[in-house]
Amino acid sequence: MAEAEPQQLSNESDVDEQANYFPPELVGHFVNDSTTLYHLYLIELRRNFEYDIPIHDIVLAVRTELELDDENLIFDLEVDQGSLTVHMKYVGVVSLTSEEVPLCLRFQITLFSILVNRNLKKLKGILDAFHLRNDLAVFDYLLLPSTRSHLHQNRGIIDWKCVRSVLFPGQNLCNNHTNDCLPEGHGRRRLHTKNGSVCSCMLENSLVHTPHNGSVFCITGILDDLDGNSLKDGEAISYKQYYKRHGIELGFGRESLLNGRHIFSVENYLLRYRQQKEKERSNTSVQLPPELCYIIMSPISIATFYSFSFVPSIMHRIESLLIAVNLKKMLADDCMQKVVIPTMKVLEAITTKKCQEKFDLESLEILGDSFLKYATSQQLFKTYPNDGEGFLSAEREKIISNNALCKLGCDHKLPGFIRNDPFDPKMWIIPGDQSRNYSLDEELLFSTIKVYNRGKKEGKK
Repeated sequence: MAEAEPQQLSNESDVDEQANYFPPELVGHFVNDSTTLYHLYLIELRRNFEYDIPIHDIVLAVRTELELDDENLIFDLEVDQGSLTVHMKYVGVVSLTSEEVPLCLRFQITLFSILVNRNLKKLKGILDAFHLRNDLAVFDYLLLPSTRSHLHQNRGIIDWKCVRSVLFPGQNLCNNHTNDCLPEGHGRRRLHTKNGSVCSCMLENSLVHTPHNGSVFCITGILDDLDGNSLKDGEAISYKQYYKRHGIELGFGRESLLNGRHIFSVENYLLRYRQQKEKERSNTSVQLPPELCYIIMSPISIATFYSFSFVPSIMHRIESLLIAVNLKKMLADDCMQKVVIPTMKVLEAITTKKCQEKFDLESLEILGDSFLKYATSQQLFKTYPNDGEGFLSAEREKIISNNALCKLGCDHKLPGFIRNDPFDPKMWIIPGDQSRNYSLDEELLFSTIKVYNRGKKEGKK
């Protein structure tokens, strides 16, 4: 006798709230230990186009070694001028002290808040309220600048001078200097800023805010041949006269101007199709009087901001791969045979066309349908060897119907793994930022696989 027909589900597109799983490898609780062990991965960035700003590698520090198919992970991003190859490799472990971890968190919170939100008022609120709580599960990983030379391993691969660059919201800079500052009179001098009188070395590679217009700029150098009395480019008035027209009196018109550039926008670089831009706003320079500038970070180069503008897209791909790893482990527990399936193929199988990436599950649809028909037919033939073709075909249709497969998938918690929306950088949560209203609830799937549910998403049941 045939088995009972699977429970029928509504044919209507009922909208239900589904889980939204996040990999446990990137979640943790802050600890009060004197030192914390981190596994380091070097994210190398290689571009296939020419651009006037250098690109730097980035260090990813996590507390759990990542279980990827290969120690080396390689994929491409489609950026404005061409493609960018991302190569991530394991480089070792490092112990960070209880003073260094908050320092790293403040760095990445400040940098990404500027890149993603461009809101200093919001950043001040985040930093003022910043504290390490060990009672909450949080996004627990560090994204740090690397040194130009990778000959140094572990601690030496992290650019600590850049990590310590955060001066916002209120550090006194009057006596601050960069490590390579020359004595005053050897190309160095005092310049007046919103922070007070500072050494010019503090401005040469810095991030500044201009309160009069609410903008943020990367300072790439000091223009010794221009000051407030120089004629404004393309106009018949001086910079001093220009600002006076806008209600601003320059008090230090003889001080050299700063060369500033707009910071970069953070976008979804995982999209299948992106319109390449010949020239973007961040490629244009502006000339700024030092006295109108408030220093937020120093020393930090424009190359650091350029490189980190790709990180949200990179981390989204890494998060997706790790959740695919966890799904693969969960499914492996039910497999009679050990079958090696590449993690990228699992990721492809849980990525819908709505994500607008280079791959999606539709490319596997024919293969999946064929396999289901074959496997089901084989099992039914073994179970009912004396029944005819008509009965077996009818039973097969019941088993592989959309309703039956949907119920089976829901019973096995698959909807929480499905990626059904394009990546939105504005919704990316900066690790260490606890000001966002989110929760990470631990779930144990089939008593073996631990994942975190980061909130509900709408899905069709």
